[in-house]
Amino acid sequence: MTPEIAYKYLFEFTVVFLLTYALCGMYRSCRGPEVCDRVMGINMVGTAVISCIMIMTPLLSAGYLADIAIIYALVNFVSVVVLRRVYGRGNRRAK
Repeated sequence: MTPEIAYKYLFEFTVVFLLTYALCGMYRSCRGPEVCDRVMGINMVGTAVISCIMIMTPLLSAGYLADIAIIYALVNFVSVVVLRRVYGRGNRRAK
């Protein structure tokens, strides 16, 4: 087995693992008992998708996918911060 074929199998296994991880995040975001669990599930899905995009970049020889993954990471981060600010207001103590 050549190293190129071994890397291809490794990349494919990693993508399948990350998609399973994303499904677990979807489950957590749907079934989470609290809002915090749902936000974390959405963040898990975003992280898994970003990782899949970065893994697919060398497989498809498409450098622009790395730029898309970086933009998606920024959007994911900002969305989690906004959701935390919106839903975190009820947990503050009154002074």
